[in-house]
Amino acid sequence: MKSKVSRVLFFCVVAASTIACRSRGVDVTIRNEGQTAIHNLEFDYPGAAFGAGAIAPGASFSYRIKPLSRGDIALSFEQTDGKTFTQKGPTVFPNQDGRLLIVVEQDATRQWRIRVEQ
Repeated sequence: MKSKVSRVLFFCVVAASTIACRSRGVDVTIRNEGQTAIHNLEFDYPGAAFGAGAIAPGASFSYRIKPLSRGDIALSFEQTDGKTFTQKGPTVFPNQDGRLLIVVEQDATRQWRIRVEQ
């Protein structure tokens, strides 16, 4: 009987620790809603950066960040004409928890812009 109680207690502790243990961070998804692929993408945030080689039209790229200090994010990528597009986004904070959806889109004149949903 004692070993059965020990096993049940062990499994309860393991289950509780795997459910309750999740580090704080921000899930970032960058979605390309433009008509062309974006290349050499770089996402900068306080304390670090990440990138992707290319994101095709209609495709997304996801990454989890853990901001170490307060500051703005910035997104840059190479356009089809070889010029670099850069735009700043919202401010992130240490220990922030949540998600950011960065939508990269083009207007009627094919000018790029980003829209952020939190």
